[in-house]
Amino acid sequence: MDLLIYLAKASLLLTLFWLVYKLVLEAETYHRFKRIYLHAGYGLSLILPLLSYTKIEVITLSPAFLAPSSSEFVTAEIKPTTSELIWSFITEHAVLELIYIGISLVFLVHLLVKFFRLLSFLKASKAFQTDGIFHIQKSIAEGAFSFLNYIVYNPELYSEDELKIILAHEKTHVAHKHSLDMLFAHLYKCVFWFNPFAWLYQKSLVLNLEYEADAKVVDNTTKKEYQMTLYSITQQQFRSQLQHSFHQSPIKKRIAMLNKNKHNQSFWKLFIVSPLLVVFFLLFQVETKAQIKNSITTTESKVNRIEITYDENTTTEELDSDIDFLKKEFDIDMRYSNASFGASGQLKSLALDVDCNDSFKGSVASPDVAELPVYFYRDYTEDAETPFGVGIRTESEIPAKTDYNTIKDAENFVINGQNTDKDKLVEKYIPVEKYSYDKSSKTLSITTKSEFSEIYYSGMSELFEELKQKYNDKVLKAFTFFKLTSDYKVVTLSMDKFKISDTSINASQHDNSSQIFSSELDDDIIYLVDGKEIDKDQLNDIKPDQIESVDVKKSVPLIKANGYDPDQVKGIIQITTKKGNIKNASQDENSNQIYKGTLDPNDDTVIYLVDGKEVSQDQLKDIKPEHIKSVDVSKSEALIKSKGHNPDQVNGIVEIITKNGSKTKKKE
Repeated sequence: MDLLIYLAKASLLLTLFWLVYKLVLEAETYHRFKRIYLHAGYGLSLILPLLSYTKIEVITLSPAFLAPSSSEFVTAEIKPTTSELIWSFITEHAVLELIYIGISLVFLVHLLVKFFRLLSFLKASKAFQTDGIFHIQKSIAEGAFSFLNYIVYNPELYSEDELKIILAHEKTHVAHKHSLDMLFAHLYKCVFWFNPFAWLYQKSLVLNLEYEADAKVVDNTTKKEYQMTLYSITQQQFRSQLQHSFHQSPIKKRIAMLNKNKHNQSFWKLFIVSPLLVVFFLLFQVETKAQIKNSITTTESKVNRIEITYDENTTTEELDSDIDFLKKEFDIDMRYSNASFGASGQLKSLALDVDCNDSFKGSVASPDVAELPVYFYRDYTEDAETPFGVGIRTESEIPAKTDYNTIKDAENFVINGQNTDKDKLVEKYIPVEKYSYDKSSKTLSITTKSEFSEIYYSGMSELFEELKQKYNDKVLKAFTFFKLTSDYKVVTLSMDKFKISDTSINASQHDNSSQIFSSELDDDIIYLVDGKEIDKDQLNDIKPDQIESVDVKKSVPLIKANGYDPDQVKGIIQITTKKGNIKNASQDENSNQIYKGTLDPNDDTVIYLVDGKEVSQDQLKDIKPEHIKSVDVSKSEALIKSKGHNPDQVNGIVEIITKNGSKTKKKE
């Protein structure tokens, strides 16, 4: 596309030179200076489009202290129209450039054929040399012509006086090397064949060369005699060739030019084109770039939503990279296990353990990530209905292949039409207006948002400074950003209708935290509050400020471990309230009374498990409070069945984990 822009600018300049020549200069009699002008038009039309001036405009950004509060890992789905797809194919595959080059080559080959045919004709003809010029007498239709230092003429067509004048005219062409002008004009026309003014420009150049030769001959002969010679040969036939023919230009114009008055010549007209060239340069060759001058400020920012999905295309390198990225950017600890790969190198199974370090954590495992990809998300927005989620996507929930997994492996980057080295984009944030991705070349083409002063930012704080200036505290529109990680993976950040504040928002401070389970209120979800199974209707009784942590479990092994049937239970949500957390066994002096207050100690239908082993009530007295790490009380029928007991005979199970038992499990 840069080639086409260059050709368009060069054609515009040549057209400008020709219009000035045709309107102002053609009738003037200083033919030598007009020849220089025409050559200047050729040269400047080729050179000026290659020159440019970059103007730097400094923009100073005022300081602002801000912290974003909304973002998510989602991609903006853009569906181009048919015409856009066709144009994209044409531009990406340089179709127009290839067509142009092909036609130019045809013209060039045609020119070379004519050139070598003429040389062969001259070399094969018998010639005699006079004053360094080769004369060839030949019966030719043109009558007489010259090329380089050859003059070819047919003496049978002219009288002795006519032949003398004609030879003097052709010698002037040879002496002033007019053949080189003709060759260059033909070459230029082969390149700019599409520009009709290039053809007209060549005709004007050829006619001016004839004017110059006529003027030189008239200095040594009478004007009347020369004009009669021109008139006498007007009926002869000729063909347009590379060479100069005595009568290949309009005879009437040449005779009229010979009778022009050469006095009071206006040489200043040669410079009329100069201000027009200045206008062209200012309009097309001056590029303005913005240089951002930032005030020094320190800002901690945290996006409001994070969502990641892993499928069969995920690699261990990506997992390790995401672990570092999540920890660095969001203070989220993510661990993976049970990662197995098939013979083709694609991921088969995966288990994730995610801890957001703000009371939200969960685990998930998938035996077949190709069919059941695993995901997790954390939403920090104040009105989020579900601040945290982890699980397996069903086929209907799997996003289209135009999502992050499609563009994350991009290797080539085109930003605003310019190829950009990906090393310059590492750890940079790019505000995206629209984008397209070519899978075959792995090229990601991005058009950035014009409202931002830079095409990319080194840190999120710089980016949000501009948002703060433009929208104050509240941003009511969506913004999408791309970021290239240190291992050249594309990460997509999307912010939608967020409020800028100075501190991050904790889940327990959400006004709508009581609604965090609304999307999970299914009959096949088990809810445990401080270890007790409750009905979903009882969730509304939990006040937001009472929640200490939420643990979501959807993996089959974890559901089984809690004593439920995975075919009947989709997941388990374990809620720990601040009240329940205070009663942590390792911190309560009366820890040995926790289970006694929960179930009737005299009830023989209660089963007691200490570090996984069943004990009697008498043995409980041997456990010192300071040795207890945690106590879990459950009356779930499914859990009682999983422990090998009959729910009709067993009223509940008390599981006690001692500090020694916890250490033993860790070692195992």
